[in-house]
Amino acid sequence: MRVRFLSLFLPLLCALSPTVVSAQDLDPKEVRISLQQALPIAIAKAEAEFPDLDDYILHSVHPRALKGDPKGLHWKFVWKAKAFPHRKAVIVRVYMKDGSAMAEREQAADQR
Repeated sequence: MRVRFLSLFLPLLCALSPTVVSAQDLDPKEVRISLQQALPIAIAKAEAEFPDLDDYILHSVHPRALKGDPKGLHWKFVWKAKAFPHRKAVIVRVYMKDGSAMAEREQAADQR
């Protein structure tokens, strides 16, 4: 039974994979602020909002869109705390349409 399930599932997966991969592409018309332009904006916003930014290290950058956010696509910059267990984070969003930015501090829930 398991072999038959895999033999049916694999062709379906292969058929859908190009659709899923291309669905993540950004439309160049929607990106007015590039990643190179957004990085200095994000750093300036994070330093202005959080004077202790030296205690954090840039961890990741991703293009994102929050559901219901009228500003749409943004670059999400995440700085993680250097101190173990790295539960604190500073998040800066730089919007691709107009270059506006917002910053927030996040602390992960205690995971015991």
